Amino acid sequence: MFKFHNFPEIDSKSVEDLEKMINENSSEHQLLLESFKESMNLFATERSMDTCLQSLNISIQLASIRSTLMELYKTYSHILEKEVVRLRKNCNDDNL
Repeated sequence: MFKFHNFPEIDSKSVEDLEKMINENSSEHQLLLESFKESMNLFATERSMDTCLQSLNISIQLASIRSTLMELYKTYSHILEKEVVRLRKNCNDDNL
């Protein structure tokens, strides 16, 4: 799982890497979502153990990717927060 401390030095490269990871995980999430819909439709018609396990497996993968996305977005918001604080401080220093 992704954690904020993976980017101790925040620079444009790390922000780009973070954005890339968010985009990749978002794409994977969309693919899993489509697979889940299909597997649930199949399970609804067949009601077999195999289709049930397939749906369960995909739902676990979805939960995992959503957790990763949440951590990535949390990290991204921390970076934005730090940048806003830095810019405010610079603005205040300029006004003095």
